[in-house]
Amino acid sequence: MIDWSRAAAPQDDLYDALLACHLASTTTNAHRPEPFVHRIVGHSPRIFDGAVSVRYVQPTAPGAPVFSNGPLEHPNIDAAVDYVRRWPVAFEQMRMLIDSFHPLARPDVAESDYREGYGSYSGSTDDRLGTLFATIFDPIGLAQAFVHEMGHNKLRALGINLESADRLVLNPADELYVSPVIKDRLRPMTAVLHAEYSFAYITALDIVLIETEPDEERRQLLFRLLRRNLARIEEGVDEIRRYIRVDRDGEAFVAGLYAWIDALIARGRQLLETREAAAVH
Repeated sequence: MIDWSRAAAPQDDLYDALLACHLASTTTNAHRPEPFVHRIVGHSPRIFDGAVSVRYVQPTAPGAPVFSNGPLEHPNIDAAVDYVRRWPVAFEQMRMLIDSFHPLARPDVAESDYREGYGSYSGSTDDRLGTLFATIFDPIGLAQAFVHEMGHNKLRALGINLESADRLVLNPADELYVSPVIKDRLRPMTAVLHAEYSFAYITALDIVLIETEPDEERRQLLFRLLRRNLARIEEGVDEIRRYIRVDRDGEAFVAGLYAWIDALIARGRQLLETREAAAVH
């Protein structure tokens, strides 16, 4: 018996990630005709304590010609992994759910411009479970990209793809809603849920980094990121609460999701209020 109430929020005992791995390895769908197998490929560099290969999953960089293949080894990659390591549950979920990272660069961005605060462009697809790609300009941005795309991959493993769902969500793809991230067009509820879920992971990482970061300049950056991401998940969860339609298992899943997001919002707002109060005095 699956406890779907524990499937959304990251669990200390990794129940949610273990469930996602089980479903991915024992089921298929239209996007994924074969069960998922976590593979370490060739002799490529490895990160997350050897669980994730840094490799080019295709010859041409995703997003080319704007993006190009980045170096397979770079200090920003190692620094990003160390940022995620501060959140042990997310670190272990990366090891379980991701097996390939394709690093990206841009021909028009010199390495001398790489810095914290630059941000990271990232992506993953329904048909390549366990894979993500992201730019390496910014170690904090890359750490956010790691957990962001891991969240997407976890939802896919649980049966919710970007524009369709095998379980839990009943809204059809032709019913469109406001996304908390993409503002220029309406999107299917599954895509709205993906955006909300992946940014909940980012927000949770922001909170962990703020709570563990001793450097004041870096904390200032992290608070700016937290403020922006809190606004996104607040807007997104309101849209989902209004319009999502779910089956019986989905009722338990979204109850757990709402509890997690509500807790993130409460903790994030508390941190911001404490920060602002200290600045006044």
